Amino acid sequence: MPVAATKTKSIYLIGGADEFSIKETAAKLAEKLAPKKAGEFGLEIIEGSFSNQDEARKILARVREALNTVGLFGGGDKLVWLKSTELLADNPTTRTEAVKDALAELGDLLKGGLGEGVILLISAIGCDRRKSLYKTIEKIGEVQFFEALEEGKGDADEDIEAFIRAKLRADGKTMNPEAVQVFRDLVAPNLREIANELEKLITYVGKRNEILPEDVRAICSASRQAVIWELTDALGARRTAHAIAVLENLLDSGDQPIGILMMLVAQFRLMLLARDLLQRKLITARDGQGGNFEFVKAFERLPEPVTAHFPRTKEGALPNAWRLYRCALAAKNFSTTELIRAMDLLLEANRQLVTTQLDDRLVLEEAIAKIARK
Repeated sequence: MPVAATKTKSIYLIGGADEFSIKETAAKLAEKLAPKKAGEFGLEIIEGSFSNQDEARKILARVREALNTVGLFGGGDKLVWLKSTELLADNPTTRTEAVKDALAELGDLLKGGLGEGVILLISAIGCDRRKSLYKTIEKIGEVQFFEALEEGKGDADEDIEAFIRAKLRADGKTMNPEAVQVFRDLVAPNLREIANELEKLITYVGKRNEILPEDVRAICSASRQAVIWELTDALGARRTAHAIAVLENLLDSGDQPIGILMMLVAQFRLMLLARDLLQRKLITARDGQGGNFEFVKAFERLPEPVTAHFPRTKEGALPNAWRLYRCALAAKNFSTTELIRAMDLLLEANRQLVTTQLDDRLVLEEAIAKIARK
């Protein structure tokens, strides 16, 4: 009879889709786990990047060899760190039979138990919970899993703002609600990018404790997503000149006219749906601090029949609630009739882009001007 697997404090897996959290957590854990008496000989780092199955198999062979090799000093104590690898992700390389066999060999080795004082740490980017090795480590070791944060989904918005506050607090800085909102508008909801932009801000303000909205606007790099939001927000606020200026920026940056048009169609469709919810008093959209969180939670509580006609992602999910909140605020500036007319204008612009020789830029500018006109 096979012996039942038991939990061990010698195997750790830090995985998921949030690369920033995985790398940061793994680095702190490695510092904690590395045997202090063994010095540099007590830590063996194996970089986990690969480009083909041969490289992947060599990495796994090195891991097995490292786990079976006793440390030179410190009484055999040793930490083996398979660092930043996609070997537990679902990709063409990990789906090959040769790599699956090599992963199975490592799994069998772990099930048999590691030598006294030997610890394995794996930081796995894009980790797939369906993988056999993941399931093995989950049973016999310790796993921390970090999902990618997505605005408007679950507690992601609160988590993002908590991350921002924690980073600022660690450096003795504060940011008022308006500055936080400007920062969120400009910076993509990616923890690595958020951390990088905060570093720039903290350096920029120097000894001053408070970070102001003008500091954020002066120093933070707008993501492409932010530029697109700027266009839709400007059009939603019916600021024609601003909307056309942002359109020119997108076109000059290489965005395709038809892609911009499709993005506007999606935006106004959501604005129309959001306005319907507002008119039926099924939800409210309050501008200002906390209004976004209230909207997101209320949207998540809506019964399925109320949102059955909403567009869905390929995975069958509803639109991003944070995005819908922005659309709801913009929808307050239009009547239902005006929103329907905007959809008609965008449809006509689409026809002109596809079937005529008119200048693409002029077609989009004319549509934007007509939509924004009161």
